[in-house]
Amino acid sequence: MSKNFFFLIPAAALIAVSGCGDQKIVFNGEVHRGELTYEYQIAEDTTTEVVEVLVDRGGWAGAYVKEISHPEVAVAGANGAYRLEIKVPRKLGFPGADSYTLQAWASSNTTPVLSSDERISNYASARPGENIYVRPFLLVYHTVEETGGE
Repeated sequence: MSKNFFFLIPAAALIAVSGCGDQKIVFNGEVHRGELTYEYQIAEDTTTEVVEVLVDRGGWAGAYVKEISHPEVAVAGANGAYRLEIKVPRKLGFPGADSYTLQAWASSNTTPVLSSDERISNYASARPGENIYVRPFLLVYHTVEETGGE
């Protein structure tokens, strides 16, 4: 056997351990539209009652999701579902999970009641090649309702 054959054995083992092709991570999840209403009552007396009511209105179509250190952006579909695929550097061996910060927001141009491009963050851990589910985002817009002081 030649020397070249013995060189190919470690090279083949290294390729098998590190994998082939682009390394990527896929984040799947949902963006929900929440409404936070402040209800208060003004009465003739000295007491004022404030009640906060948070309601999940379902998926937020058109919301954006991005991992803060990567350029890729996903847009939520009709039911608020998104799929964000990011490219990550190749790592040799069996790499540990890295931490990622995902942010979701809805453009203030499409939703005038939402603060200007307010971003909500979720955190996830993933390894190259994984396809993981991220807990849902809840983007909240605010309304104020005054109830009569009867």
